[in-house]
Amino acid sequence: MKVDKKVFYVGSAAASVLFISLAVQGCDVQKAIKFDVPSGVRVAVDTKERESLSDSEFVWGQWTSYVESNTAKLSENIKDAQGRVAMIENLTSMGLSTLEGVSGQFPGGALAFSGLSLMTGWFLKRPGENKAVEKEKEKSFNAGLEKAKNLLLNNIKDDKNA
Repeated sequence: MKVDKKVFYVGSAAASVLFISLAVQGCDVQKAIKFDVPSGVRVAVDTKERESLSDSEFVWGQWTSYVESNTAKLSENIKDAQGRVAMIENLTSMGLSTLEGVSGQFPGGALAFSGLSLMTGWFLKRPGENKAVEKEKEKSFNAGLEKAKNLLLNNIKDDKNA
């Protein structure tokens, strides 16, 4: 009696595939697969150079909370500085309007008021200056965004080449 060996080969191959599939299913594949963390993100959220895919949500959450908190802090600091500038401008304006009324009552008051007005004029905003400042801020923001994009791309390339 001659036995066909193809049946044994096919059966052992099927058993091997079944065994490998069961072994892989029992393992946490996401812990085995790693991804590179760009150096800027790594420094910001204090993480390792390579993280497993199972930790990706944690790393992403850390990064987004870092960006959101620093964006909020920066915005708050800018608004605070703008509020201080507005207060100083209002106090200066009130002082000058008070001086204007009484400057004629003492000798040389008109001359002193004119000199103070001239000096104050150097610090006041000129017409159209807000638009120029806004354009400069936008240009600076776009340049910063472009630099950040280039840094991330360079870090990704450097990490892949390493």
